[in-house]
Amino acid sequence: MSKLLLYSIFHGNLNYSSIPKESFHEIIDSCYWPILDAVKNFNFKTGIEFPMNTLKKIHKIDPLFIEELKNLIKQKKCEFIFSGKEQIISPLVPKEINERNLIDGFNETKRIFSARPQIAYIHEQIFSNGLIPIYLKSKFKNIMIIYETASQTWNLNKKQNFSPIKIKSNEWRLNVIWNSRNAYQNFQKYVSGETKKHAYLDFILKNKKSEDACFPFYGSDMEIFGYKNPVLGLKGNGDEVKRFYDILDEIKKCNELDFVLPSDLLNIFPPSKTIKICSAKYPILGKKEESVVTRWAVCGRDNAKSNSICYQAFKKIKTLDSLRSESLNLKNSYLSELVDCWGSDYRTHTEEGKFQHFNKNIYVLNHKLEKKIEKSFLNKSKNSKSDLIIFNPNTSNWKKIPTEIKLYFKPRFIRSNFQVYSNGKKIKSQLEDIKFFKNGYIRSTTLVCNPSVPKRSQISLTLKKVDIKPEPETNLSNSIKTKSTEISLSEDGGTIKNIKFSTSTNRSLINTGEYSYQTAGQIFTMNKASQKFNDLIKTSIISETKNLPIRKKISCNLELPFGDLTKIFYVYEDLPRIDVRYIFAFKDYNPAIFRINLINLNLNNFDNTSLCYSTNNGGNLETFSLNEPVFHDNPTNSKISSTCCLGSTNCLLDVGDKSHGITIYSNNAECYSVPMINFKKLDKSPLRLIYSICELDDTTLTQWKGRKEISFSIFGRKNNLVQNREICESLFLGLIYKSNNPNITVKN
Repeated sequence: MSKLLLYSIFHGNLNYSSIPKESFHEIIDSCYWPILDAVKNFNFKTGIEFPMNTLKKIHKIDPLFIEELKNLIKQKKCEFIFSGKEQIISPLVPKEINERNLIDGFNETKRIFSARPQIAYIHEQIFSNGLIPIYLKSKFKNIMIIYETASQTWNLNKKQNFSPIKIKSNEWRLNVIWNSRNAYQNFQKYVSGETKKHAYLDFILKNKKSEDACFPFYGSDMEIFGYKNPVLGLKGNGDEVKRFYDILDEIKKCNELDFVLPSDLLNIFPPSKTIKICSAKYPILGKKEESVVTRWAVCGRDNAKSNSICYQAFKKIKTLDSLRSESLNLKNSYLSELVDCWGSDYRTHTEEGKFQHFNKNIYVLNHKLEKKIEKSFLNKSKNSKSDLIIFNPNTSNWKKIPTEIKLYFKPRFIRSNFQVYSNGKKIKSQLEDIKFFKNGYIRSTTLVCNPSVPKRSQISLTLKKVDIKPEPETNLSNSIKTKSTEISLSEDGGTIKNIKFSTSTNRSLINTGEYSYQTAGQIFTMNKASQKFNDLIKTSIISETKNLPIRKKISCNLELPFGDLTKIFYVYEDLPRIDVRYIFAFKDYNPAIFRINLINLNLNNFDNTSLCYSTNNGGNLETFSLNEPVFHDNPTNSKISSTCCLGSTNCLLDVGDKSHGITIYSNNAECYSVPMINFKKLDKSPLRLIYSICELDDTTLTQWKGRKEISFSIFGRKNNLVQNREICESLFLGLIYKSNNPNITVKN
């Protein structure tokens, strides 16, 4: 007689977004202890998973629980499943944060448990290919993810088989033990009383086959037992545990059903088949329909702001490391603090106490890092007779990439203009946004220059006054052309009509067809009252005509129902590059959706057989061939406005073919957004690159008031993105500036 072997992983998390700390005792008693009691009193084997931060809280509140868990593991009645220090959405955070989370989690696991866990439970079951080498580096070869979402990209459903399998990305391989959304949701319906016992037992038995097979009995939250949670609609009357024990009794009576530990599966059903499970359409796999990855990116309580503040701290940690003023242990402790701040449960139905805790911790961390950088840079930059000192914190040389330095002067210091010298040699520079004192002297300006700065080194700049007063020359014109770049705008909202780069042999990159809410450079938004707005109103386009050495500006101003908007486009002279800057002044706006349809690529000028996109989803750069339609921006249903997004965790998205393409950089530390792709794979239809700052789901609670700014740099390229990738990496850390002249103040 063949058997159906049942395996399960019960996931516990005291940082659950809607659980206040006052309920921790109740959760341990009502939700966690019943699982251990089931293992102890029934013929029930299972895996139990907690992030280590939760396990430490449990140990502090109820050390007897940890004692009993260790005892049952020793008896091989259950096993501990690893996840990490904290539950984070790995495809949305930088690689270094993911690595730190696993290292810290494993070190804490070793301290508590004698045996090394064999399996890692992927946080929130949100997975990308970029995570495979990170888990392998941490010496985990087995993970658990959702079967149903993997079957979207690999045809697993025709003959449902939950036997372990191998997944691959480039040369890396991981074993997968399948979780099942259908299975765990049916279990939850049964324990909550929605499904009768025998109907649920029939559901399990339907998975029995003529030969031995396995079935994921459960693979989700423990907090479904006896806990009343009005946010999630859990009644928690205590009958859930009784129903759970009842089904264990029924299963015990079935000779064809047996429980096994998850790690036993790898011996009973050793994985032999290897598949790929992520694709251009589904680059990040989710857990269930209502848990689209955009939930943690740009939904919640203004997750774009929360993620941006975390990226600011990440940037400061890397900058501080470059100054070599802190030990490796201290750097790792900062990263560890940031891991906690990137916790997924600060980004969903987060209750007030938890949200305040997050804001306090991330602001304290940012302030601490800022003071450390100021002190370290002050010590590093002494004994220079120049006006400005520039430090390059990057691990690569700064090769004349144009940079902006905001300067403030004391009265009567500089009357009209100045030129910039480095090591006695004049470098290219220009002054923008000049403001004057009443006496005619310059009060402030943005200095744009292109210095050369060796990696992790500093240079000095000297400002030499000249009498040539900068006179901006502007006129009403909707286009600008330089040696490397050309752009033209429409009077309808200042949207983009055309872009040409020298790297693409001056072919038009923009599809100018008429598409509702889909013009390049256009805003689309909807508020919580379901009112939709865009920026397609008539406006005047103002462009600079003066021959400036680095870049020229073209801009427009728009008065919109939700606030004012200034669009600025900087067109570079010697680089195939355009910077797009959106400056908003919001009245008092509660967005449900807020998107910028940045680019509509003209696919007639690309080789569709080699068309692909590249980005980072929590790990190394991933490349996906565009050989199928992709609609990340399409709604999942009426309550969820998108189906997917890209992590873009290195702030980069590249799209192109084997000959040429474009690279888009957007600094997540300045204003966090996530890219989406809309690709119909039809003649005359553009490939749309959309950046979202807010999306709709059941957690969205965003409010904006006042100034908000977001920028994008669009680079042309030829047949590879190596150079653009290096530039984007340098732009994220940027340069650090310091005044060495009491008459000058620098804003970093």
